[in-house]
Amino acid sequence: MDIRDLFYFETIARLGHLGQAAAELGRTKPALSKCIRRLEDQVRTPLFERTGRRLRLTEAGRTLLDHALRMRVSMADALRHVSEQATGRGGHVRLGLGTSIGETLLPPMARWFRGEAAGLSLGLQVGMNDALRRDLADDRLDGIITTAMPDDDARFMREDWAEDDVVVVARAGHPLDRKGRVDIGAMARFDWVLTGRTVASRQWLDGAFVAQGYAPPRVRVEVGAAQLLPTFLTETDMLSFAPRRSLRAGRLGNGLVELHNPQTTMHRTLSFLYRNGGYVSPALRRLTSVLRAAIDADAVGMAPPRSRSRPASPD
Repeated sequence: MDIRDLFYFETIARLGHLGQAAAELGRTKPALSKCIRRLEDQVRTPLFERTGRRLRLTEAGRTLLDHALRMRVSMADALRHVSEQATGRGGHVRLGLGTSIGETLLPPMARWFRGEAAGLSLGLQVGMNDALRRDLADDRLDGIITTAMPDDDARFMREDWAEDDVVVVARAGHPLDRKGRVDIGAMARFDWVLTGRTVASRQWLDGAFVAQGYAPPRVRVEVGAAQLLPTFLTETDMLSFAPRRSLRAGRLGNGLVELHNPQTTMHRTLSFLYRNGGYVSPALRRLTSVLRAAIDADAVGMAPPRSRSRPASPD
């Protein structure tokens, strides 16, 4: 089976249209039709069914696509591994950070990159946990640091780093800013600024409200990054959901306060995820060792250590 045919097959499956695939790949439609026929001859079953001008994968086609994606990712990992062995410590690290932890990790990452990463290039993406997982699975990232989710063990290799809490927050002086517990019913009367429905913390908060007999929070503003939350909270009476660590002086949530209620406090695990069987380069191991030390130091309120850290050993 030709790897090039599998690459063309992936593109056709993604676009669902032979003409669009031909334009993207710079090939002719007859050439791609022959590619499909070659693959179908090898597996002895149709891979696509036509619905008008669109192409839809058959069950066999979906199975082949899954294997083709994994083969491409495995091949890319192998090429990176060999290249880094040939060139020494250099290479390119592609790391994703959850938006709520980026504030803690970016300063030590910058110090490490400036002082210890000679010959290394870095591709950094800060985003929501659902987008980071897609990019990790599709080989657009080598690893991600984000909130752990229940199905991670089935999809990725997972190293748990730390525990922290995500809590309901409001501006200082908000009508609900008072000592003691704030009832969910009182929170339900206000509008909210939250992340999208596919984000783990949003799903958890919606579930917490429903479990107590309330509708999910009434979202007036939906944001794609935690850094945007204070912009909408400091001048309004809207509520939000943010890591407790972000409320420290000098942090992103400075000027915000926690509204205390155990029923709206999400206990989460921060984890480092990478692909099952994927290649974790020595450079990425060195970097994650520094970042894990930074999270540990932040948990006890200390500045992250600036000395060199020895890389953690792979599991």
